Amino acid sequence: MSWEGYYQANTGRMPRPVFLEALTLFAKEGPGLRTAVDLGCGDGVETYHLLKMGWQVLAIDQEPGSLERVRTLIPAGFQMQLETRFTSFEQLSLPPVDFVYAGYSLPFCHPDSFTALWAEITTALVPRGRFAGQLFGVRDSWATREHMTFHTREQVEALLIPFEVELLDEMEEDGNSFSGPKHWHIFHLIARKK
Repeated sequence: MSWEGYYQANTGRMPRPVFLEALTLFAKEGPGLRTAVDLGCGDGVETYHLLKMGWQVLAIDQEPGSLERVRTLIPAGFQMQLETRFTSFEQLSLPPVDFVYAGYSLPFCHPDSFTALWAEITTALVPRGRFAGQLFGVRDSWATREHMTFHTREQVEALLIPFEVELLDEMEEDGNSFSGPKHWHIFHLIARKK
C-alpha cells in the first residue's frame, strides 16, 4: 500500500469524529496542560488539531514520510509543543500521557505484538486518561491478512476491562478503501482509564 498516495488522496480532510468526540469529553472536564500521543500519526491532521488546542503532542509513525509530512504541516509557532518519533508498534515505548489517539492504526500491528502494544498503551495512560481510536473486527474483508490484528467483540470488551467505556460502536458496512471495495468491520472506541 502506498501511504503517500493515501495521504495525497485525503488532503484537506477534517479530524476524525471519534477523535473530536474524545476532545469534547476532555473539554467538559475543564482546562489544563495536557499531553497526547498520536499513534500512527499518518498525515498529521489530528496532531495539528491537538497542537492548536494547546496540547503537548508526541507524534509517532513507522513511515518516515509520514513524520516528514507532519513536520512540514506544523507551523513554526507550534514546534515547541511537538515531538516526533520514528518507531514501529513492536518497539514502542511511551511516556505517561493523558490521551492516546490511534486512528485506524492499531490493526496494522502484527498479531504477535498486539498484546504487548495494548499493555504499553494502557500503562502509559495516567488515571482518568483516555484512549480513542479503532480496532478492526474479524469479519472485516482484510481479516485474512496474517500481518494485521483483528478482534471479536468479546476480545475488544476484554481489552477494555481497565477502562470506563465511553464509546464502543461496532460498525459493519460495505464500502471502499484506498485500494478498492471493502467490507468494513470496525470498533470505534473511547475509553477512560479507571
